[in-house]
Amino acid sequence: MSTAELSLADRAPTSRRIKDLIAVNFGNTLEWFDWAIYTIFAPYFALQFFPSNDKSAALLAALAVFAAGFLTRPLGGLIFGLYADRVGRKRSLTLAMLVTAGGSVVIACAPTYASAGLFASVVLLVARLAQGIAHGGEMGTSVTYLVERAPPHRRALYGSTSWMSVVLGTMIATCTGLLLNANLERAALESWGWRIPFAMGGLLGLYGLYLRRKLTETASFEKKQKQAQTARTTGLAPLARNWRGVAVVFGLSAGGSIMFYTWLIYSPTFAQISRGLDAKSALTASLIAQAVFFAAIPLVGWLADRFGRRPFIILFGLGFIALTFTLDGMITNQFSGLLSAMIAALLILACLFGVNTAVWAEVFPTEIRATGVSGPLSLATAIFGGTAPYVNTYLAQQGQHSLFLVYLMVVSAITLLTGFLIPETRHLDLDRPDTGRLANSPRE
Repeated sequence: MSTAELSLADRAPTSRRIKDLIAVNFGNTLEWFDWAIYTIFAPYFALQFFPSNDKSAALLAALAVFAAGFLTRPLGGLIFGLYADRVGRKRSLTLAMLVTAGGSVVIACAPTYASAGLFASVVLLVARLAQGIAHGGEMGTSVTYLVERAPPHRRALYGSTSWMSVVLGTMIATCTGLLLNANLERAALESWGWRIPFAMGGLLGLYGLYLRRKLTETASFEKKQKQAQTARTTGLAPLARNWRGVAVVFGLSAGGSIMFYTWLIYSPTFAQISRGLDAKSALTASLIAQAVFFAAIPLVGWLADRFGRRPFIILFGLGFIALTFTLDGMITNQFSGLLSAMIAALLILACLFGVNTAVWAEVFPTEIRATGVSGPLSLATAIFGGTAPYVNTYLAQQGQHSLFLVYLMVVSAITLLTGFLIPETRHLDLDRPDTGRLANSPRE
């Protein structure tokens, strides 16, 4: 660890750094609450937006819109990443919060198909596409901010808090689902109750905007601005010179995104529609498993700051390749089956999520870091994560669910290969211009 890096990291008081960490992650929690409630409440509002008497067909249409939201994520990753690299991480994060909250308000107030016809479906689609753009830039920029604000020997731990905020957002969304299921009849949920969580997300977004406007810009970004390098080097062309970093982010994001959306986001819904588990049991099992996941992520981050990132990436890949069929077989119409499967799967996923944020930031130089992380992350998430619920549901309805499990194993192998090929990154200096040149980095 260099003296220069220590002085840069210590420029801000620890109390201010912690406040900024909380502010970024509070906003991230709200954004992922907005994102998660869509899949939780899709079975209830699907018939409100799509003209079908077949609930399965309407659900597939709703999930197709969910997947469509991921089509705009790569675009959002580039737009918000470039914006963050040019004008600052703080402004990019604030704008992302505004767009996401606005999308939730639009969905909460959207007309139904019965009252507006096809226009209702279009409103839902446009709102999700806008949220996809915002989310494309949110994750990459928030990760960049958190890692740049961290002490050099705590980058994985600080970066892992981004995933903790994601899990917290999905936990709050799950609790909302449980509360509404407990207090409203199915007919009420399908008629109007599903609007409540979207309205909550939009209103809470106002407070998220307030917090993000008070963020401190990172020292790494300010240093580049003072050196007058940002304007000359920010853009897409430098990504080609840092192609190894792009490949690393994509490879780690492929397995992480598909397992995240398969196990954390969609498995409770899958247990209901394919294995016959009731909604209350599915959501309760999901909530408990998410709490275990929430605790495991920072533990892995702390260990990775001491022992390195690569061992945990490799453990993730080997774990899912070996256990995917076993974990899927554990899901039955019983509460204990889904709970056991989700806890085991999410503990394996924590091995990756405790380290991937730090690696993403460490493989790029400061002037293109937000773009370098957001672009390939959003692309991999769009390809593998956003389509996972739809592909899973479609193949299950065709009696080919085992093909989806093989698909999960193949994508996990991509991440495993990435873990084997990359050098260890925990000792890289974030502020060196050649940080992203992995070919010259030592292996451990």
